Amino acid sequence: MISVEIETKPDKNWNKRLLESGFGNIYQTEERASLLETENVPNYFLKFLDSKGNIVGQLLTSVRTRFNGTNLKNKVFKITPGLKKSVCVWSYGPVIFDPNFDSEIYLELKNFLCSKKFTVNGWTHPLLPGNPKILTKYFQIKKWGTFLVDLEKPEDEIYKNLDKHSCRKNIERSIKRGVVIEELTEQTLPEYYELINEMRSDAGREKGDFEYLVYRWKQFKPLGYSGFLARKNEKAIGGLLFSFINGHIIEIGVARSKEDTQNNLYSQDLIKWRIMQWGVKNNMKYYDLTGFNPEPISKKEEGIIRYKKKWGGIPHYYYRILEKPNLLTGKI
Repeated sequence: MISVEIETKPDKNWNKRLLESGFGNIYQTEERASLLETENVPNYFLKFLDSKGNIVGQLLTSVRTRFNGTNLKNKVFKITPGLKKSVCVWSYGPVIFDPNFDSEIYLELKNFLCSKKFTVNGWTHPLLPGNPKILTKYFQIKKWGTFLVDLEKPEDEIYKNLDKHSCRKNIERSIKRGVVIEELTEQTLPEYYELINEMRSDAGREKGDFEYLVYRWKQFKPLGYSGFLARKNEKAIGGLLFSFINGHIIEIGVARSKEDTQNNLYSQDLIKWRIMQWGVKNNMKYYDLTGFNPEPISKKEEGIIRYKKKWGGIPHYYYRILEKPNLLTGKI
């Protein structure tokens, strides 16, 4: 039997356990919780303990009860249209330290969600996907996927695994067309910010908050956080942020200019390759191309799979955890 301790603040060893597990990621750190607090988003830190008091797993969740911007609103309401109650969300968790307790941890998680009457939108960890037979006992689940590029292989082998026509040629074209890549710094963040806002404006979305971007950068940087910027004739044309906790590179925040798109400069392809080269040099383990729907329902989703697949990664499947009405709300 296990029990669960529920707190609104992390204990002093929260990050230490996370990093020592080898499955650390920014979405489960106390710094992530601190960032969410600036948006008035409450957090819960769950610790799962065995009968001897050993912590066998942990999970950071946040509760979306208010919507402070278009981006957040879209994220939640596209997933659960018409939803009016609190949504308990998390990514890449729970982080389970002892797989023997999988079933009991998910049972305790279900009990916690029931007690709060939360609707659920959680994502398991690609390296700790969970047993679907166990998950379906307590939740509705949706299979999801990502491609992980093995960065412990030699660089030339990784390059050979890239699709020749849709990947390597694009990288070569980008270089020939004068695109150069540099690592982002706090001093060049304003250029990345302008690129992101250009994309937001074109999509009819609100501008981002520059102070928030800088705060996020400063919070995550000590844990393992960086980004690359692409230039053409010294002008920024593309950018990409990424975290690299526990050697697991997770890309975040694609920024692409109109010039890059219209002139086929392929800055994102070159940036990704430079990040992989950086990852090999810095002894990283994986490059995570983030999620795709393994059962695509649109041409767009099919295109996403093709784009991510061309990088030669191995597909890893994990799960989106959803509400199961008869268990989480008491409805039959």
